[in-house]
Formats: sequence, C-alpha cells, structure tokens
Amino acid sequence: MSADLLSASGSGPYSHSDAAAGGAAAAGTGHDGTDVDFNDETALQNPYANHPQLSPTEAALLFEHRKLAATMKRIQEISYPLASSVTHANLLHSLRVLERKMGLVLTLFKASVWALLVERQDAAEAEAAAAAAAAASGSIANTLIETR
Repeated sequence: MSADLLSASGSGPYSHSDAAAGGAAAAGTGHDGTDVDFNDETALQNPYANHPQLSPTEAALLFEHRKLAATMKRIQEISYPLASSVTHANLLHSLRVLERKMGLVLTLFKASVWALLVERQDAAEAEAAAAAAAAASGSIANTLIETR
C-alpha cells in the first residue's frame, strides 16, 4: 500500500505518517503511532472508513489491524518489566529468603511433633509405672492380709 493509504486520516491517533516516513520520528522513543485510547470515542471510529481508495472491507481490515497492533504494543509494554533481569534477580533473592524461612518452619514443626511424641511416651510410661506400682502394692497388701 502507498503511504497515503496508510495515513488515511492525515493526523490523529491512527496517523501512520511516522511509519510511512520510515519511522524516523519514532526511532528510540518507543512510540510508533500505534497508541489507541479505547476510552476516547473518536478512537473507536474507523479513520479509514471514508477513504476514497479503500473498499469497506479493506478499511475494516486496516482498522482491525490497527487495533491489533495497539494491543500487541500494550502487551509488550506490560511484559517488558516482567522479563527484566533485575526483576528476576529480586525474585530469586525473595525465593531464597522464603526457602530459608520454610526450612526453619519445617524444622520447628518437626521439633514440636517430636516433643509431643516424647511427652506422650513419658506419660504412657508414667501410667504404666503407676499401674505396676499399684498392682505391686496391691499384691503386697493381699500377701500381708493372707499371712495374718
């Protein structure tokens, strides 16, 4: 397509004059004219609709392509900070700190469970010793009663 087809509106949010001129104005700025403000009512109107050199299907196709390009640019802008090495380093550091804390929590949990098991075992042994002592004192008392 020629440059005049791409810049159907001449100016505005859908102007491709920078892209048609080789993108010289957009180089290094991160702005390539693909910004679409979906909150703006004029942004939702097809600027290619009344272009004399385009059929309605071509105009609709160009408008959909424009919206797709704007969406892809938004995805790139959102995903770039997530993919930076600084974010990865911070995330890795945070995960290592969390791993140490989880190791400490696991160790404390194991110690608590072990303490409960030892406490129950001691209580069971004390009960068994008390029962044995009661049985022994009862048998001694029976023996004394029988001998009298």
